[in-house]
Amino acid sequence: MLVRKPIVQKFMMYSLVGCICTCIYFLSMFILVERMGNEPIFSSIISFVLMTIFSFFLNIRFTFGSEYSKQKLVRFFIVATIGFTLNFVIMYSIVQALSFHYLIGEIATTLTIPIVNFFLNHYWTFK
Repeated sequence: MLVRKPIVQKFMMYSLVGCICTCIYFLSMFILVERMGNEPIFSSIISFVLMTIFSFFLNIRFTFGSEYSKQKLVRFFIVATIGFTLNFVIMYSIVQALSFHYLIGEIATTLTIPIVNFFLNHYWTFK
């Protein structure tokens, strides 16, 4: 029997999974760059993909209580790509176009992207 969680509870779990996956990203970056000697740009791509895969499976299990499907995996990667693109647009707009300090851009992306991604995943990916 599928138990529906309140949306606030889902968002809290989504946030926890996000924190765990951020740690996975930074750990894999450290290993790939510092221990294996790979280039940072290449390592960031590999780390982003690895983090997104972990995020997908952790969110299936703990956040959305869903089952795996290829369609959901593709949708999840589309949402992650939207978040990645939104990060670039916000940072570029705030730092380059508006000439604000980059930390203001970081605050804006940190407040915006998780919320956008959560709702896209909640209402589209894991619908």
